[in-house]
Amino acid sequence: MSTIVAIITIISLMLGFYNNNLYNITNSVMDNTDKSIQFILTIAGTMALWGGLMNIVKESKLDEKISAILKPLLRLIFSKMNLSGEAYKSITMNVTANMLGLGNAATPLGIDAMKKIKKEENIENNPTKNMALFTLLNTASIQLIPSTVAAIRFSHGSKNPMEILPAVLISSFVSLFCAVVLIKVTWKKENNKI
Repeated sequence: MSTIVAIITIISLMLGFYNNNLYNITNSVMDNTDKSIQFILTIAGTMALWGGLMNIVKESKLDEKISAILKPLLRLIFSKMNLSGEAYKSITMNVTANMLGLGNAATPLGIDAMKKIKKEENIENNPTKNMALFTLLNTASIQLIPSTVAAIRFSHGSKNPMEILPAVLISSFVSLFCAVVLIKVTWKKENNKI
């Protein structure tokens, strides 16, 4: 990736020099550096807030209550999973982080959940149906509070950054429903492989 960025930068500088436009490139770099730092601070503040709330959820055992609320939905998706196991708890934390719009916080939780699913199902190489379903659930990323996207919209001057919520919910639920149905219909039962 660093090589690609270096090549793009060199080409941009060469074209700017060739078109006698180096002054504008320099000004653009200076202006956008300030905007980039403001953007990073906005996102970092949002992530710190919600990441801290996730730790409070874990410490206060609220995750167990959330797990109980999500159990009927997750029972439909993961019909053959042990819903009292460690993998299920990690899945609910990942789903909770996604519901709060914390993609960055959900990633390590998702990796942990996948490791626990693999351990519980004693699998070496081939993914199981539950692994595929969890990947789809994580990718669909149902967000009740799209905080990261809202923070990005706010940093770019949106007057109502949460107005995207209906579109986010509809697209997330539709994509999750289609993906789960597809996996359940097409999964090879005889060897449990993709």
